[in-house]
Order: sequence, then structure tokens, then C-alpha cells
Amino acid sequence: MISSLGTRPEEYRRALVVCGPTAAGKSALTDMLAEEVSGSYGTWATTIVVDSMQVYREIPTITNQARARPAEMVGIVSVAEEWSVARHREWAEEKIVSLPAQVPFVLDAGTGLYLNALVLGVPLAPKVSPRTRAEAERLVIASGAENTRRAARKLELDIVGAQRRGSIWEGTLRYDAAFVYLRPERAELDQNIRARSSGIVREGVDEAERLLGSGIEPNPSVRGAIGVKEMLLHVSGDLSARETEDRICARTRRLARRQIRWFDKLARSLPDNAPLLVVEDSQDEKLMHFMHDRMSP
Repeated sequence: MISSLGTRPEEYRRALVVCGPTAAGKSALTDMLAEEVSGSYGTWATTIVVDSMQVYREIPTITNQARARPAEMVGIVSVAEEWSVARHREWAEEKIVSLPAQVPFVLDAGTGLYLNALVLGVPLAPKVSPRTRAEAERLVIASGAENTRRAARKLELDIVGAQRRGSIWEGTLRYDAAFVYLRPERAELDQNIRARSSGIVREGVDEAERLLGSGIEPNPSVRGAIGVKEMLLHVSGDLSARETEDRICARTRRLARRQIRWFDKLARSLPDNAPLLVVEDSQDEKLMHFMHDRMSP
């Protein structure tokens, strides 16, 4: 169980957290709720995106950055740069402390680890050198481990002698946060994922061609990311449009299942005094009542 809310004045800021799987409709819901907060307080309510891929500026279509209302932490670095949960938390915290303390801010969260790191303040493992990372990956691949990414991360930390972290679920809530978990039914979510995958293939060709011809070498996380990998293969002539869409769709569905498992666990782990509303769609009438109860001045 996560411990009770922090009490330091600089951290005890009001926040509305919208979380859920990809293609659930978080951006539209977050924009709507942020407008409600703005109207209630008579001033701009800031939205901060908590997503590991939307930080990259060269791939806005492929990473679904379009939204009706401006948000922070979107399109801020090049795909050539390494990004990390620690760096994301640092940037987000700098933005949060610069905001008016009396106005709640809104988090649009799709990357569970990034959200836990930000709102729970969990300790993060140190960064390791590219050489150490490459050596760990080589050893893990040679060992035949199933989850090579996780095993390589564990091994690289062992190599540098990093202290073992505690659970990423055992931090203290650092903000006076109310949570909205957008969790559509599986059939609806799969339909949304198919439509989004089709849109990426239809509208992301120019973006992928520019990236391919730019001479910019994306970092490994970006190059292998959902949508980026497939679209680069598509514009290179290695995949048809249909094959590209199908692969993006399949990988996105698997991602959505993992995200749901993560946010289900977060919902179970939150303390009793952390307001939480789980809804299947953004039209649920309980949303406005929840907003008025939790975000009013």
C-alpha cells in the first residue's frame, strides 16, 4: 500500500491525473478537464504530458501528439537524444514548481513508470554508460533470456554496483492528486487502436520520409518504437501499407494490455484518501461530478 500524502508545502500542490492505455482517448479527455479547471479558476490550467515517446519533436504524427489544447513536455527534444524516466521527472518537476500554486495542474499519463516516478517520488536507478549497456545486452542475448530488456537492465546495474531499488509502488504521493483512470472495454479499445494505426500509415509517410532522409540517427528506443520502426520499413519499401498497419496495430494492442495491467495495479495501490474514478468513456456523467467535487476553488 502506498503511504499517505506528502505534507511539504512546495510539494502539496493540487493535481488531476488522467491515466490509461494508448488510444483510450486521454488527450481529448485531459483537454476537456483542463478547460473545466481553467474556467473554475479563471486562469490557465497547465497540462503536462507523461509519455516516453511524445517528447520527440520529429515524429508528432507517429506518436499521436495532436491535441486541441497546448500541453507541456511534448515535442521538446530530438529523436537523436537519449530520454529517460529520470530526465522526464526532472523536467516535469521544474515545470510544476513554476506554476501558480493555487491552480491545479493536469497530468496526461500514458507511461506508467514515468507517472509512478513523478507522483510517488520513487528512487530511480543510476544511468550507465553506453559501453556497459551494450555489454549487458550482449551477455543477456547470449544467455537466451526471454525478457532481454529487463534482464539487461538488471545486469547493467549489477555491473556498476548500483544499490537495489525498493518497489516502484511504495513511494509517497507527492501531490494532492485526484485520479481519473480511463479504461475502455477491450472491443472499443481495439477498434480505436485499429483506427489510430490506419491514421499513422495514412498520414505519417511524409514524417517518416523526412526522418529517414534527415541524416539524424534516432536513439535505439525511438528506432524500435511502435510506429517508428514500421513506418521506416514502409517508406524504405520493405513493408506494404497493409502490412505496416497490421504490425503497428498488433504491437499497440500488446502495449495497451501492459498499460492496463500497470494502471490496474496503480488503482489498487493508491491510498484510500486519494480520490479515484474509473470510467470506460469520457462521456460518463460521473466525470463532471468528480471534477466539481475535487477541483473546485
